[in-house]
Amino acid sequence: MTAPPLGRDYRLLWSAAVSSRLGDALRTPALALLAATLTRDPRVIAAVTVAGQLPPLLFGLLGGVYADRWDRRRTMAVVDGLRAAVVGGLALAVALDRAG
Repeated sequence: MTAPPLGRDYRLLWSAAVSSRLGDALRTPALALLAATLTRDPRVIAAVTVAGQLPPLLFGLLGGVYADRWDRRRTMAVVDGLRAAVVGGLALAVALDRAG
């Protein structure tokens, strides 16, 4: 017996989740490298790295509560859009030499 095909919606969800997770994995070393180019103080570099890990710890439980109550598709789209805007703003600040 073969499993039924998963369909277009599943492939879209899977590819969005994979690309989001890849971006999350690249963000941590990128922030550390950015901090290292802006300062040579190891405490600042460590603080930036730790600060990059804090949002899931601080907002994960509360986010899970709301994710269970709201429409999951819309919530994922809005949250990923906001994250993309924040990362895009940081990339723009770095490109314009405004990151400090």
